[in-house]
Amino acid sequence: MEGSFAAHQEMGDRERGGNTMAQISQVANWRPIPNKLDTFVGQVSKAKAIHERLGATVNVAQTAVGGETMTIVYMMTFESGATYGAFIDALPDDKEWQTFWAEAMASGSAELVSTGLYTAIEGL
Repeated sequence: MEGSFAAHQEMGDRERGGNTMAQISQVANWRPIPNKLDTFVGQVSKAKAIHERLGATVNVAQTAVGGETMTIVYMMTFESGATYGAFIDALPDDKEWQTFWAEAMASGSAELVSTGLYTAIEGL
């Protein structure tokens, strides 16, 4: 395995007797700029296609109640820590992602409200 997360996962697997790390979800909560909503939605569509090509399962939702209402939640889910690690390792070398991210950040179409990384609790 390559990359810091993947190497950490391999070491953790040995310490736990070979168990595989549970499902991982990376979540970003965005507040679109009102006059740039169409731009942001188009960017989310492009990001989703790139992330799915790189191995993520992507879900997008709008927060209706609780948390930061009227924000867009972008959730990427991975089968395991190893899958997540391979995804993270691929991003810096993916030209399509790097070009997209630079253009998206320059557009100012949304404000990043929060991020989180979550691990599923197996058996529940």
